[in-house]
Amino acid sequence: MTQILDWRPEPGEVVEFELTTDRVPEPHDVPASHFQSVHLRLAADHRASGRRQSPWAGVKFDLPGRADLDALTAAWQGLVRRHEAFHTWYEPDADGLPGFRLPPGSLTVRPSRVGDFTDPAGLRAYLHRRIDEQTAVSWPGLTAGVIRRDTSSTVYFAVDHAYTDGHSLALLFDEIRTRYQAALGGAPADLAPAPGYLDCNLRERDRSASLTTAAPELAVWSEFLEAGGGGFPDFPVGVGNDADELLPGTRVRYPVLTGDQARAFRAYCARHGGGFGAGAFAALALAQREFTGNDVYRVLTVVSTRAYPQLLQVHGWLVNFVPLLFRLPASPALPDAIAVAQQGFQRARAGYDVPMYRAIELLGGHVPSIPPMVSYLDGRSAPGSRDYLGADATVLTGPDNARGVSLWINWFPDRADLVVNMPDTAEAAAGVPKYVDRVREIMLARSGR
Repeated sequence: MTQILDWRPEPGEVVEFELTTDRVPEPHDVPASHFQSVHLRLAADHRASGRRQSPWAGVKFDLPGRADLDALTAAWQGLVRRHEAFHTWYEPDADGLPGFRLPPGSLTVRPSRVGDFTDPAGLRAYLHRRIDEQTAVSWPGLTAGVIRRDTSSTVYFAVDHAYTDGHSLALLFDEIRTRYQAALGGAPADLAPAPGYLDCNLRERDRSASLTTAAPELAVWSEFLEAGGGGFPDFPVGVGNDADELLPGTRVRYPVLTGDQARAFRAYCARHGGGFGAGAFAALALAQREFTGNDVYRVLTVVSTRAYPQLLQVHGWLVNFVPLLFRLPASPALPDAIAVAQQGFQRARAGYDVPMYRAIELLGGHVPSIPPMVSYLDGRSAPGSRDYLGADATVLTGPDNARGVSLWINWFPDRADLVVNMPDTAEAAAGVPKYVDRVREIMLARSGR
């Protein structure tokens, strides 16, 4: 995970892939998801007030040699026609978020040569501007291109976050490469039709409508809020944002475990009644107790709402925040903490289909525009994950904003990383790394180093 301002792309010839259609968009009546609604409204407010924002997510990766434009064009055209996220969308207006769609067969992709770049900083500035411009419009809401060189070429892609998530970006990495190789060989990619995200939106809205203040599914949310006096948790160290404002953020990646160490840590956790994620949350909780004396650990964590295997092919923003809550045992040892963290994790995940925004609304609370959270992702089983390192595959994001601290714990075949997004303040820069280092020490102590 890399902020685009920290990316140093190697110069070359830039070619963009333009998405066009000869059809007029038609309205559809499927409501936006809760996450989409909040995201699209906030982005529209920022644009109306003249604030620059980069509410997109992207990925970049390398292909060997000078990329074949015909093959890449065919790959992108097949992808955008296959996935509903690229031909259905929402447009914020004064009355709501009306939806629109295009026939997928009407979509055409064509390459457009931009020119040669020789300066990495100038190239990055151009790509940042183009991504912001293209993802800010309602449709297509994405940009794609390639930086061509004789030795290797870098494919890049970014889409409004309302229509993508980390799982989707992993799918894209694998599908573009699969389609590209097939096109080079003159063969069809032979990929089955993929389900669309609009059906998922309908299921979420039906689930929201079924909830009431008396719903037993809200019990875990009630306990989570009551444990903090009705609010969301603070980070264990100060971050210099007492006014709780949205500040410029900074992102730091910490290597935690090598591939061998991560597998050893997972085995240790299994012997004590939990998985890798439970072990990581236990380490976070133990470090919190050392810093604050608080033995109740609360955090929002991210879960996928792809409830069954067929949905694993859906490109969209199919996530939810769930409330993770557990109390550490009197013993400060990691083994006992793993067991209670696993129990809390399982209970939180059981509510994967209870939309956070609806739950908080029913309970009379308020969700911050950027809620504090910890995400755990096991990316080892994603299609093509073993090629990430060789392809220099990287998730790209826009410049960060932050109120508090967000953490991403990502486990890949060769390593486990901890990525931190925090306010760009002196207090956060002094305190957050100390807490993260202690978390790493606790995990390393049980990984065989």
